[in-house]
Amino acid sequence: MLVAMMAVMTLTASAQLITSNRTVRGERAHNLWLDFGGGFGTEDGAKGADLNLGLRFNKMFHENVGWDILRVSARTNTEDIDGAICAEALTGVRGESPVLFGNSKAYVNVAVGFIYNFDVSKEGFAYEIGAGLKLTRRFNIGIAYNGYKISSTSSGIVGLRLGLAL
Repeated sequence: MLVAMMAVMTLTASAQLITSNRTVRGERAHNLWLDFGGGFGTEDGAKGADLNLGLRFNKMFHENVGWDILRVSARTNTEDIDGAICAEALTGVRGESPVLFGNSKAYVNVAVGFIYNFDVSKEGFAYEIGAGLKLTRRFNIGIAYNGYKISSTSSGIVGLRLGLAL
């Protein structure tokens, strides 16, 4: 899947100019987003809520297809705030529908990358699948499943995601 995503990103990297009529006029071709998230673990015995804060740099190649070039975030759990701190770095693809109503669009995103757990000093593989509504050009809300594997431990978090363009 990673190779396929990289192939698509490589083939479309210089496909359109910003002045192309395929780029939505009045919108920037790339954006910096602040993402807030909260959710609950999917494994048995999971306690507390997961809290997540991140920055995402997104470049739209087409009015409906973009690349989340880099998203870095920090996460923790309300049960063990100082002992469960993790850092993530993800990259992925984001697709948006044509305008649904008003100025709103639906979106889906898929991202892969790495996670580092400071509590156990180990890193692992992380991924995210999400969907939601881009209510305005500067605000979106959605749900996301964030899965990760550190050493032999696999886990996931299902939660709400809010995004604000900076």
